[in-house]
Amino acid sequence: MSRLGYILVGLITIFLFSTLAAPETNFAQQNKTGGETWVNHTKASLKMDSLWVVITVTIKNKADRPYYFKIGQAYHDHLDDTIKWIIDWTDPPAVKMAKSRFPELGGDYGWEIDPGQTRTVSFKLKAVGPFGDELSYITRAGEDQTYYWPLVSEPGLDTSWFLPNELETLNPDLKIVKWTGKFGFSLYNVDNEPVYGIVRAPIVPSNSKLTYSDPKATFIDYESVPGANVAAWDVAIPGRSYSNFVYTYEWPAGAGEGYSYYGTPLKSNFSAAAGEYAGNRRSLVGRPGLLGGHC
Repeated sequence: MSRLGYILVGLITIFLFSTLAAPETNFAQQNKTGGETWVNHTKASLKMDSLWVVITVTIKNKADRPYYFKIGQAYHDHLDDTIKWIIDWTDPPAVKMAKSRFPELGGDYGWEIDPGQTRTVSFKLKAVGPFGDELSYITRAGEDQTYYWPLVSEPGLDTSWFLPNELETLNPDLKIVKWTGKFGFSLYNVDNEPVYGIVRAPIVPSNSKLTYSDPKATFIDYESVPGANVAAWDVAIPGRSYSNFVYTYEWPAGAGEGYSYYGTPLKSNFSAAAGEYAGNRRSLVGRPGLLGGHC
């Protein structure tokens, strides 16, 4: 074969290799948190239920006409499935809207806001179905299907995010002045043996700051969601046990850290060898009942 022939064969080989390798490379890049790849799984030992949120929002009507706004009862942002909610309470009392999107959840309720008015409302939602009375968890879409060996990275449970000021895109005359969301959920180990791992807050608002968490977040994940500070806990949960979590975000984020989030890892008080939790037992509870009152 001539020298030119060898060169042509080499160029064709390089082209074919790059063409075949590109899809797998792109696929892996889509499933990374920073430098960590999310490898596919077939089971989760840690799952969540009893998810609730208390939201307080201040809204200004910039127009010279009245408007209505209402509570959304379905959360689908960046999830394969939908989390549905029932309204537990509102302050001030909400009124029923002219149309309902989910009548099976009790109908749509909201408030009127007068021309030029700035109004603050609060309400509590409780999940029903998955994340409510059914155990569930959030997994990253399109995880890497490659079989790595002999060691594989384990990033833990994933998160989801939303825009606290999304109402402004639906109605530019309504401006979100301030938004606060206090979330709570229960984490359950479905296995009989202790389970360790990273658990992220299941729902986080973008461009917001974490102001409170109990237990204290072990660290904030800045890489899972661009523009979001995701509360994350390094946990160790005994077999068939629950642990409760509460966390609060404020929007807009503003200046400063707002919260000293580093705390003692939950697993530091847990002896896997002994199979018992040796620390604050109040953080481990049985299956909780319905949440009531103004949490």
